[in-house]
Amino acid sequence: MNRRVYLLLLSIVLALGVARSLHADDKLPLPRMGMNLAGIVDWTREWPLVDVFKPSRSWREIGPGPFEYTAEGYPKLKPGQSVETLMCREVDGHYPGGVYVCTYEGRGQVEIRRWDIRRVIRESPGRIEFEVAPDNGGILLEIKASDPADPVRNIHVWMPGFADGNATFHPLFLERLKPFGVLRFMDWQHTNNNPQRLWSERPKLSDACYSTKAGAPIELLIDLANTLDVDAWFCMPHEADDEFVREFARLAKTRLNAKRGVFVEYSNEVWNGQFAQAKFAAEQGQKLGLGKTPFEAQLRFYSKRSVEIFRIWEAEFGRERLVRVMASQSANPWVSEQVLTWQNAHQHCDALAIAPYFGHSFGNPDTAAATIAAGVDKLLDALEQEVDTKNRDMLVKQHELATRFKLPLITYEGGQHLAGFRGGENNDELTKLLIAANRHPRMETIYRKHLQNWYAISGSTFVVFSNVGRPSKWGSWGMLEYQDQPAAEAPKYRAIIEAAR
Repeated sequence: MNRRVYLLLLSIVLALGVARSLHADDKLPLPRMGMNLAGIVDWTREWPLVDVFKPSRSWREIGPGPFEYTAEGYPKLKPGQSVETLMCREVDGHYPGGVYVCTYEGRGQVEIRRWDIRRVIRESPGRIEFEVAPDNGGILLEIKASDPADPVRNIHVWMPGFADGNATFHPLFLERLKPFGVLRFMDWQHTNNNPQRLWSERPKLSDACYSTKAGAPIELLIDLANTLDVDAWFCMPHEADDEFVREFARLAKTRLNAKRGVFVEYSNEVWNGQFAQAKFAAEQGQKLGLGKTPFEAQLRFYSKRSVEIFRIWEAEFGRERLVRVMASQSANPWVSEQVLTWQNAHQHCDALAIAPYFGHSFGNPDTAAATIAAGVDKLLDALEQEVDTKNRDMLVKQHELATRFKLPLITYEGGQHLAGFRGGENNDELTKLLIAANRHPRMETIYRKHLQNWYAISGSTFVVFSNVGRPSKWGSWGMLEYQDQPAAEAPKYRAIIEAAR
């Protein structure tokens, strides 16, 4: 192709803000929109699994200790000991009602009688059928005795209609994720502060539950990506050794649909000092003498370790379906430049990722009184102005920097950031206002502008944070407040679904 014609076509593509730009080797196109999933926990309003025991709470131990557990996490009870756990707890009734079925193996005394249990229909060894009227108490499962020679194990608590065990993921959960081209599993992996180092420490499908510090099994993540036919975004634990990374990449290659890609990222927000991974990077960077200041050493270690991880993935998974992600702090282009330039890391990655949130400043306790006095309409006015000025200017600067290094700009997270901080989270009036702003119909318009600005600067994949979540003093992160919330009541969700089409 004539060079002049090529440059002309390239300028047209950039001007139109085409989101499906190709990564470094011009292999797979990057998806337009992606989604972060909520963590697998007992109090989630997201219904990822039809087996609600898998997200259950850690066992509450009753009686004299110590307590022992199988390798999978099932209790090995002694006389006088019992355990209990909770499912679907404190979700304000936002989970399916009807007849649930608990199945288990082994010999012992298993009871399900509280809290949202209307009645136990029938019981037999290894099976309990019970009717649930969803409220805020959830489902309490108790193991009051367990035969040491044949302990209670392989417990499942099936949602209505799924007792045959022929499904893993809830159909509504799948349906609402269909518009997205990539799923980021950061919270499913419990990436922040994750203690995993060795491959032997990874979570397994046979584990009693997936709500531990280790997170969900890698196989489950891949199976969800395969079921939805989307790309998977994995975060490598910050202390994971090379063998862990290597085995992870091998498993992805053998199990993931051969037509789907993988975004790989070293941990999450390693620049962010509130996380253990940031402290770890700073310590390791200083030990290696990588910088004059702890923060400089931290960023350079992030670059160093990211490239090491990328090379392992290249060797085991291959380059054609791999998107190597370097993540940075949205508000600080200097951080982006540091992580990309250290030992020419930009030559070994396929995208620069940021989290272009807006509205963070309104959670400041120093200005809370003025924010509250202004009310929701003026708050929304200020948000809209920020999106079209300060936030847009930041996008332009980060895009210019990414372009300088011939990289597409993507997001690892993004959206509104209306949450109190530094004590502001304890101001009930401020929390009510911020939640009201999230629920206001105008938030759909603000999200649309935010996404329009993103694609106008040729931003590529936009991964929203996050799928489903209850609004609280810690923020209103969910696009949906509960899994079956009508779209008419979810302005943020409507905006991103429109952008995903």
